[in-house]
Amino acid sequence: MPIDYSVLALPKHTPRVLVKAAKDRKNRSAWRKTAKAVDKRDEAEDLEGRPVCFITGKYLLKVSSDEWRQRDRCHIESRSQSKARKNDVNNVLSCSRGVHRLIDASALLLLNKRGREAKSVKAIDHVAWNRRMVAKGDEPIRIRKGLAVRELPA
Repeated sequence: MPIDYSVLALPKHTPRVLVKAAKDRKNRSAWRKTAKAVDKRDEAEDLEGRPVCFITGKYLLKVSSDEWRQRDRCHIESRSQSKARKNDVNNVLSCSRGVHRLIDASALLLLNKRGREAKSVKAIDHVAWNRRMVAKGDEPIRIRKGLAVRELPA
């Protein structure tokens, strides 16, 4: 009696390359939507709708050789630590590339009104320099008006 193999038929899987390409396409699309929303939120009316650095208040350029004018987007909670908030508009702010480096290096701290680390853009109330890294008087940038600078106890 012959064996009926049609009962054991397994569906073919989707190749890994196609699965990865679809996932990458979805991630890029989500990031483009987030970046567009962040730029719209952080643009200034008096500068013809150009994005402005959240920390310094200077207008930003898409392409610039000056790292303090180059537009970048900074995650408050890093993407590697908070994968769910990677494309959350409240977790991303517009800033210059130089400011982004200061925030990532923890030389510039973003704080809420209670003096703790801010979890969203709306909660940022103060900015503080990490005096272990940046000496008083050696700050590379000036903080914009309206954003309080707090001195932390050493």
